[in-house]
Amino acid sequence: VLQESRRRGAPPPALRLGLSGGGPVPPTLKAAWRDELGLPLVESYGQSELGGFVGLGYPEPEPDDARLGRVGPPLPDKEVFILGPDDRVLPPGEIGEIALTGGFMAGYWGKPDKTEAATRGGYLRTGDLGLLDAEGCVTLRSRRAELVEVSGRLWYPRDVEEALAAQPGVAQAALVGVADPVFGQRPVAFAQGQPGAALDAAALKAAITGRVAYDLDPLVLVVVPDMPMTPTGKIAKADLARSDLAQTAAESAAKSAAKSVAAV
Repeated sequence: VLQESRRRGAPPPALRLGLSGGGPVPPTLKAAWRDELGLPLVESYGQSELGGFVGLGYPEPEPDDARLGRVGPPLPDKEVFILGPDDRVLPPGEIGEIALTGGFMAGYWGKPDKTEAATRGGYLRTGDLGLLDAEGCVTLRSRRAELVEVSGRLWYPRDVEEALAAQPGVAQAALVGVADPVFGQRPVAFAQGQPGAALDAAALKAAITGRVAYDLDPLVLVVVPDMPMTPTGKIAKADLARSDLAQTAAESAAKSAAKSVAAV
């Protein structure tokens, strides 16, 4: 919608807002809707297991750039909690597993063990990591299964993805982990360009260095013409992680690092 509005010089006259679901929205995209189209891009966050939303943004442009990363408040029929590893409810601002009470599923059909794990203690445990701010709004940080552990440190893919998405010419980005004998997992980032943009992997990596709280030396950055997508419109990160492109990029980086060590 943004690209077509740019091409036409204006958004469709009857368009009042956009509603996004399926995955976290880059703050740069929300900012572009606000600044270029004068419209809000409302983010929703829900799960099939609850048949609704964990959180939903307001249908109005967010003027504060610092708040563009958050989704919005829980709906009135849900109460959201952030749980630590010991199931302790965490205070605002701390990251943990997003859990909720209110209406949700009775269970997974024919899977009692999975049902017990997901609904233990009377919560629906989403498997997502995030936080609540002082105003009670939800921010989604990562699927637990998508965390990348590099030399014992956990990387939140969204940090790298949003830093890349903020660079000129980048349409979308994804970070995955590939098994590595030195780092445990080597982070491999994929960047897709806007139509007509020519991206340079080395330049992009240099541009985001210092913009994220990780040592980016192990990071491999790959520019791709498009991303594999799931039927619901999400980037298929599992496919990316298993792809020959990711494996080859990680192996090439490992060999280059080994040669450098041998030369020294």
